[in-house]
Amino acid sequence: MKRTLSYMALFVMFSNANAQVGIETPTPQNTLHVNGSLQVVKDLNVGGNAKTKGSSGNRGEVLMSNGAGTAPSWTTIESQNFLKVIFVGNKTDINPATGSYTGTGSNPVSTHESFAKTYIYNVSNKIDNAYLKYDSTTGIFTVVKPGFYNVVPYITYDLSLNGNGYTAGTAKSSVQKVSPATETLASISTGHGERTLTVNHNLSSITFFNTGDTFRIRCVYTQNFRLSAGNIHISYLTP
Repeated sequence: MKRTLSYMALFVMFSNANAQVGIETPTPQNTLHVNGSLQVVKDLNVGGNAKTKGSSGNRGEVLMSNGAGTAPSWTTIESQNFLKVIFVGNKTDINPATGSYTGTGSNPVSTHESFAKTYIYNVSNKIDNAYLKYDSTTGIFTVVKPGFYNVVPYITYDLSLNGNGYTAGTAKSSVQKVSPATETLASISTGHGERTLTVNHNLSSITFFNTGDTFRIRCVYTQNFRLSAGNIHISYLTP
């Protein structure tokens, strides 16, 4: 009984005329002012009123301020228009493993789609299958959740197998929609002089995709080429 009374006395001490209560502080700045740590073993309820219990939120939600004088609320990070990283991939091998892909032989490379090759990431460091699926055999991405996707690939061409006089040319890399219709979403084209042994491309595309849409990364060079190390990250712009 004495212990209970002691706790009650501690809680109400430092109360002032405005019914502000301070714990470990003689000058409370709010209705309840705790100068120390707070341990919550179960729910943390926000909102509600004198007759209604506040919300404890759902798993994975975060507490967001709604400004002074308004109760905070539970919300998801995705609902706040953030870029959510849904795919991170790396290419650690080289294709083809022996020999080279046949180059177009002439410019412009944009007219030689039949010579283009899909850049394939053999390592998937992260993938959120609720948004996107990836086929590491074909290099095709399939959209699961509709919305805006930011696709940022880094691509490397290896021309070292070509002899003297057979490396100068033009490289073109693209983010290309495959279905429902073939469409170039972003591309970069660069010309290179003789004895250029490595070409590096970095590009970005922000595009709205519907469920079932597919896309890939495409590469082509005027001379024979191989596709070597690179990486990619894809983000989803939350609504």
